[in-house]
Amino acid sequence: MTRRRMKIALLCWAVALALTQAGQGAPLKVTGAGYLPDKPFPEFMTMWGEGWSLKDADGNPLVYAKAGMPLGGYVFAYLHNDSAEPVKITDLVVEGIKLSEGLGVTHTPKNVDERYQSSVYLSTLPKEQIEKLKSLGEPVWWKAEPTTVEGGHWGEIVLRLRRDPPKGNLKLGIVTDRAETIEAAVPVGQAQPRFETIAFSPDLGTVYAYVRHPKPGMKPERIYIDGADVTPGCRIGVDKTLDLVPIVIDPVKPFAWMTYHNFRAVYADGSVAQAGIRAWGREMVYGMWGSQYDVGGDEGSVRALMTDWAKHNINCAMGIYGGDTSKFFWSDKGWEFTESIGIGRMTTWVVPGRKPTFLFAMDEPDACDANTEQVEPLKRLGTSGQWLAKWTDVLHRKGPDSPVLLNVDGTYKPENYYTYHQLPDIPCIDPYFQGELDLAYTTHPWLFATRTKPTYVYATSAISQSAGAPKPLHVILCSTKYPDPKRDYPSRWPTPEEKRIEVYYSIAAGAKGLSYWWYTPDSGCIGCGKNDPKARELYDAIGVLGAEVRTAGPIITTSCPIDLKLSGSRLLWLRALASGLDTVAIIAVNDNVLCDRLGTIYKPVEKAKVSVALPAWLEPKDVFEVTYRGIVDVAWKLEGSRLDLDMGRVDLSRFVLVTSDSSLRGKLKSLYETKFAKNVEALAGPNGR
Repeated sequence: MTRRRMKIALLCWAVALALTQAGQGAPLKVTGAGYLPDKPFPEFMTMWGEGWSLKDADGNPLVYAKAGMPLGGYVFAYLHNDSAEPVKITDLVVEGIKLSEGLGVTHTPKNVDERYQSSVYLSTLPKEQIEKLKSLGEPVWWKAEPTTVEGGHWGEIVLRLRRDPPKGNLKLGIVTDRAETIEAAVPVGQAQPRFETIAFSPDLGTVYAYVRHPKPGMKPERIYIDGADVTPGCRIGVDKTLDLVPIVIDPVKPFAWMTYHNFRAVYADGSVAQAGIRAWGREMVYGMWGSQYDVGGDEGSVRALMTDWAKHNINCAMGIYGGDTSKFFWSDKGWEFTESIGIGRMTTWVVPGRKPTFLFAMDEPDACDANTEQVEPLKRLGTSGQWLAKWTDVLHRKGPDSPVLLNVDGTYKPENYYTYHQLPDIPCIDPYFQGELDLAYTTHPWLFATRTKPTYVYATSAISQSAGAPKPLHVILCSTKYPDPKRDYPSRWPTPEEKRIEVYYSIAAGAKGLSYWWYTPDSGCIGCGKNDPKARELYDAIGVLGAEVRTAGPIITTSCPIDLKLSGSRLLWLRALASGLDTVAIIAVNDNVLCDRLGTIYKPVEKAKVSVALPAWLEPKDVFEVTYRGIVDVAWKLEGSRLDLDMGRVDLSRFVLVTSDSSLRGKLKSLYETKFAKNVEALAGPNGR
């Protein structure tokens, strides 16, 4: 592209941007706006059954999902404060209607943490205005991120719409505490590039960004962070056959922890990808929920429990600590001890002087929505959204050192995943395959055909990665069994084989962190801490898997799913991840598997072969596998851009790294040997598992 054409493209973009703005004297300026519709996944439509109490006209459990069901999307408007003074965003106007009035509430809360439900169906506005909002896509919730934009800083407006708005320009008004309204016209119906992942190295000194353009082979011409042109400090990969472009950015200095930043990629065709995200990075989170009610509250017992978790390669206590366990755990000595053995924790509120790994906004808002009796049942999804937007802002202000995590359940599937994943810093899901398998036997037999292997976990993870992009997805996997005395059905423990498949399904879909529900040996939801041979087998398998994925963690946490051309032996399920410009991960999972009420059976794929068309930016120097035993060689041959792998026998899964970084093998080998090898020896013994 010539310099002249570049100037013309940038000029056109600037003119289009100027046309979206009004109030030119206002300190808050709109730097770009767009509508990103939900990406449908029709291939997963047969997955969705409801476990909640909504009934159809015949009294049967209602299946919310329908083939070809309409979806919605997100409106984004990006802002810059041109002044030196902070500006607080107080309201959002959609086509002349204030959402403070358009989203009515069930009640007026007395305290900041008191939950309430909100919806256009609860609004007291005139009927014609309510109908207008519904015709515009039906706003569900909105937020400003951050609520107060400091002088010289950036921010964004996020608006969730239940359904796609009409094509054209959707007019927004952003109301501030300066008694002014900044207008923006949001184009709807135009395909545009978007950031799929923005990830940070643990020291925040490197950014791994991935942009997808509707047209394959398009390379961004300029990259901006907070308005500054950082293109000279970027390494950009492009392949004319791929629509995904990896960008590795080396800023002049590391980002400040949990600060909000605006990323923008400008293309020669005048299109722009833009996203906002908080700078957060650490090693891969591999967590456990619950505790052990009968462990005792004394210091020695809690130390022993947490030490055992660390030996099972758990590095985050996710929450819900029962009985006396909490006494020492929450003490200063408890904090210091768990951190000293490498275990962080998630909390529901700020702890002075501490920096929790996550702050937990809420569990399962979609399940809570189903109880909003003031709204028609089929319109209840999202009624927790406006309170959560407010509560997330409170958590950010009171606990600025911790990202906020929000877990979405399985109510109103699959629309629930789209509805909530742009609210927190860390979108999270709990696709419990064991619970789904039990439901197939006890309540929804028609679902069994989709529950013979854990595809449900991949489906929910893939949708959630798409809906929450570019944020890091966290997936909670099931480590419990659910006995039901009302039914003559002996729920079983999840098997180690299922967990291995679920882990790699989640990672293949884009998950950056994992945890397990739960450890607690409760009577109704029996966790893997139960003194039972099958529970112990599961718990040890979780530990072994932790060594494997945490060894690969530096690649997983900086990666993004990429659609490479993959082929392989029959019954191999294959996916790929790009990690920067120097590494591609090949994930192979055995498809010759059956899960039923008795357990898991599988037949290994023998003499497995895999071929992959490598992206143009990658020239491999090394190929190896990451296993729970450490780093293992893989036979490989390169012919042009095609890489052929001799995988040998594939029992359940393989995680193979193809890299141009000749030092990567040594780094991961050292990580494994210093942090995980001893634990694996204790869990699996010298001859494997």
